[in-house]
Amino acid sequence: MKKIIFFTSSHKIGLTSLLAEQACSIHKYAKELFLFISGEKEQFAGLFDKLDFHHVNYAKIIGLDEHKNIVELVDNFKKHVEQFNPDVVHVHTNWQLMIVVIVRYLCRNKYSIVYELHGYRHNHRVRSIIARYLIGVGLYLFADKVISTSSFLKKKFDFLGKKNELLFYGVDENYFVQFDPVINNDKKRLIFPGEFREGKNQELLIHVLKEYIDQTGDETVELYLPGKGERLEACKALCKKLKVESRVIFPGFLNRDQMLCYYLMCQFAVIPTNYETFGLCISEPYVLGRVVISRRVGVAEDIIVHGVNGFLFDTKGDLLELLVKILPAGDKCGLVSKNAFKARDIFRWDNINQKYLALVENIDRN
Repeated sequence: MKKIIFFTSSHKIGLTSLLAEQACSIHKYAKELFLFISGEKEQFAGLFDKLDFHHVNYAKIIGLDEHKNIVELVDNFKKHVEQFNPDVVHVHTNWQLMIVVIVRYLCRNKYSIVYELHGYRHNHRVRSIIARYLIGVGLYLFADKVISTSSFLKKKFDFLGKKNELLFYGVDENYFVQFDPVINNDKKRLIFPGEFREGKNQELLIHVLKEYIDQTGDETVELYLPGKGERLEACKALCKKLKVESRVIFPGFLNRDQMLCYYLMCQFAVIPTNYETFGLCISEPYVLGRVVISRRVGVAEDIIVHGVNGFLFDTKGDLLELLVKILPAGDKCGLVSKNAFKARDIFRWDNINQKYLALVENIDRN
């Protein structure tokens, strides 16, 4: 079996909740094969405690997630490579890739490099094209395997050919609760968690909610928009302007446990974004058996069969039409909910990590 150094942090964030969860899952059946590397920060308080609780083999490199002191970072990572002697190094950012490539050259090490794709200025049309091909050149030259977390993302880098593999992210095991059926009782609750920034399109949801109420006269609907960001106040102002401020709730930034409670309270998850590389806002409610209504972004088209285990839309008009049909249809929603819930194991970390280990084991250096 191959030995793997796996980076678990991201630029300016540090150890991420998602990658900490994956590290804990992998550790259960491959603990001696992995060294997890992170900067000293953490996305949420307690993530390093979680790694300690599960006895995960990890190391911190101070300053890793800041774009400076490259010589010092290279030297620190080189020491870990010399001590651990990995066969594979798995990175998530261009900064990490640069460090790993330099160390591979300095150490004359034969380790393979796995790069997991994330965003690339995708909310800027021209910049995204430039960034995609700049990243693509780097991956073509230096990565031995590239992981895309959705077919939507994989198609953006289809020029990488067989080097590019599809592998989903998992969902926190705490989300695999007992089935809680979708029931339209006194209120119909919709939710979309996301940062308030360009491309997330919370404004679109607010406008559609207003048009839905005007068209149907249904005053039992509520829209929950957790998150923070630069466009939050503008969205609140829009709600007042459209006189729907009593129908739209802004809970603020939520941790994972709080987010789970809100998902379970809501029957519907609506994803209006222009772009998602994966979309936890899609997979998390899907795992919980919520009715997911999504644009064709991220993992949506990988998992949703329209009208069977969720719904897909393209335009604002499509979404309004869907809501008018779907929200009153309790029996239909219940069936869609059950179908999603039955298929949720595709997002269990244990299943995903078994595929990941097989993928890594079959990597050959170019």
